[in-house]
Amino acid sequence: MAQTVGDLEAALFAAFPRDDAEDWDQPGLAVGDRTAPVTRIAVNLDMTTAAVTAAADAGCDVLVTHHPPFIKGGPTEFGPATSAATPGPGRMIYTAAQRGVSVIAMHTNADRAVAVRERYADLLGYDCEGNFEHLQDPARDAQGTGLGAVLSSKSPQTLEDLAERCQEAFGGAPRVWGEPERAADHVAFLNGCWTEPELYGICIQNGIDCLIVGETRYHFGTDAAPHLALIDLGHDKSELPIVEVLAETLVDAGYAADSIVRIGTSESNWWIPR
Repeated sequence: MAQTVGDLEAALFAAFPRDDAEDWDQPGLAVGDRTAPVTRIAVNLDMTTAAVTAAADAGCDVLVTHHPPFIKGGPTEFGPATSAATPGPGRMIYTAAQRGVSVIAMHTNADRAVAVRERYADLLGYDCEGNFEHLQDPARDAQGTGLGAVLSSKSPQTLEDLAERCQEAFGGAPRVWGEPERAADHVAFLNGCWTEPELYGICIQNGIDCLIVGETRYHFGTDAAPHLALIDLGHDKSELPIVEVLAETLVDAGYAADSIVRIGTSESNWWIPR
């Protein structure tokens, strides 16, 4: 089994190649010493001060997340969690250094992983036809790595059926555009934030009945509704399953299952009234 932070990062990049990340993304080690030993690993969706603190309190040397602390550039100031003037990423990095927790993110490179889209297919009970990215670029291999998933139902499904399945699978009530009884047999799934207006046309041209997104614009839903159903899960809800994929990847890399801690701070970042 890999023993150092650097070995752990290398194992994750073997599963989620750095080359699969977007050019603007910054996956990999954000804070820490690659030569430091690893005994216990925390996994979480977000890299926040609360996540670092929970990891340290659980006796973890490393925090592995999906979201990095920052994507473009970096914080202009590093300070304690009590400093409101310090940006959130700056507080997180300060706390990680202070508590001795290395932090590693696998972001858009993990989004493109085959294991991620297959997880979404399993959660919804649909068959996975391949990645969504090949619909935008037919020269791409639909069965290789690529953003999103194209899913087909095993039996006829309505939009209401699919919406109820989403609520059960992702642990929250989604926003739904479209008539409940319309067909939802051919589905595109895009986790995270998607606001590109051309997605509507791509889906229609490829016979997609419903587009499931993590986050999009209100007017995208209203404009698409006559011809394309839309289910908006919420950015975090759509990506929480990736945390389990990260944990399973660590086990596959040789880390003991009982040394991996799911801290779950991203499941309570916000709340709704009863």
